[in-house]
Amino acid sequence: MKITSFRKFLFALSLGFTLSVTSFAQQGNSRYAMADSLRSLVKMKYVYTLEDALAQSRKTGKPIFFNCFADWALPCHGMNGYVFSNQEFCDWMDKNFVCLYMDVTEPENRHIADKYDIRMFAHFLVLDKDGEIIHRIVGGAQLPEFQDFVKEALSPKTSLRGTEALYKKGKRDKKTLLAYLRALDHADNDTAFKKVMREYIPMLSEKDYSKNENWFLIKHDVKTVQHPVFKYIVEHHDDFVKSVGEKQVNDLMSKVFGEEMLQYLTKKPYNAAEFLDLYTMMQKAELKQDDECYIIYDIIKKYFAHKYTEIFDDLEKLTPNVHYVMDTSLKYPDLTEDEKQALLKYYRSRQEIYASRHSSVARFYAERADELERVDGIQFEAGMLGDVLKKAAKENKLAFVDCYTTWCGPCKLLAKNTFPDKELGAYFNQKFVSIQIDMEKGEGPDLQKKYDVSAYPTLLILDKDGNMLHKLMGYRDAQTLLKEVKEFLGEK
Repeated sequence: MKITSFRKFLFALSLGFTLSVTSFAQQGNSRYAMADSLRSLVKMKYVYTLEDALAQSRKTGKPIFFNCFADWALPCHGMNGYVFSNQEFCDWMDKNFVCLYMDVTEPENRHIADKYDIRMFAHFLVLDKDGEIIHRIVGGAQLPEFQDFVKEALSPKTSLRGTEALYKKGKRDKKTLLAYLRALDHADNDTAFKKVMREYIPMLSEKDYSKNENWFLIKHDVKTVQHPVFKYIVEHHDDFVKSVGEKQVNDLMSKVFGEEMLQYLTKKPYNAAEFLDLYTMMQKAELKQDDECYIIYDIIKKYFAHKYTEIFDDLEKLTPNVHYVMDTSLKYPDLTEDEKQALLKYYRSRQEIYASRHSSVARFYAERADELERVDGIQFEAGMLGDVLKKAAKENKLAFVDCYTTWCGPCKLLAKNTFPDKELGAYFNQKFVSIQIDMEKGEGPDLQKKYDVSAYPTLLILDKDGNMLHKLMGYRDAQTLLKEVKEFLGEK
């Protein structure tokens, strides 16, 4: 989503929705109870079939605005509450467009989703009288920004179809390329966007970076503190604030700093000197002391100093989505008994908070708490694979790696039914240093490629140098796993 408060709205929605089935006139049934009140606010004058929209478009000469709805997608409901409830905007839409609503995920409409390559939601198209695409907008935004996005469809100088045609004819001046980039950004066409960016960016002087018209490109391209444009933003903070506003600039810097610091929990080995450099850079960037990235900094610094019990209060200061990301990233090796009990109390309190609002989040905290209470079974290490290999070398053991994903059902069964087995745990803890790695987070994607992990769960046995000795794929119970591993090691 393109607006921070809109993101917060959607996250609140995702945590607060209760599942139900509620009927809506001409819009089918919804799985979300809250959708009833949101849809009742909608003031758009819709038609409900593509045939009706095409007929009215030919009759009136207006293009078609197509709300490609999906009931399961929270951003679609968010747009009802934030945008399509605004009478002034809806009157403008009625004046300029034939407005079409359709849930394209319903079985009878999926051929339309395929025809127009609709895969992400919220999703909006502007079509001509022949049903051909003029403009595409992927993602939601608030007003007046969303109206500006739609307005670009009304001119060939700014629409996706118009700017693409100019580009293909060889018109490559800065103004045309910028308009085409805006259209590609709205359409979420990342491949074409990057290609055109490579032509546009060399045309800019450093002073052009801070121009408001180029800000969406900066946000798209600048992802790390090492990016030269990010360093330019830090050094010319006031110029950017004057051009695009303090909040926009600070939100970007805070996001980049936050994501950079999180790398120390997932990918990068912790280096205190490097970490301090990030703090001084945040100071230089003139971020306010109450900015969330300072809280993240304090948490990670305390974490690597093993001041675990001091972390929990700081975590509560984070926004809910960042809080959850931190909790999924933080592991706690070498706990004292007091620290273990404090962490257990923290996980149980978080489980209780989400018990009635978000079952999957509550389940995550419950599983973490259950692991702490479990005495038997395989004891998995926290940290990164490199740490496990060092420990394996020191203890003259092999490494055992559980390669999993959060959506994998058999992976969850392994964790719940197989790994806690007392006999299995006694054997594995004697022979291996073990670790569980999410293949879609942190170092996981790199390890997935390195060890050619193509199915889940995949279980690896590595030597102390990280060389793969054996690979097992799929679920098995404790006795089967124990038997297979013993056979590999030449034991009965």
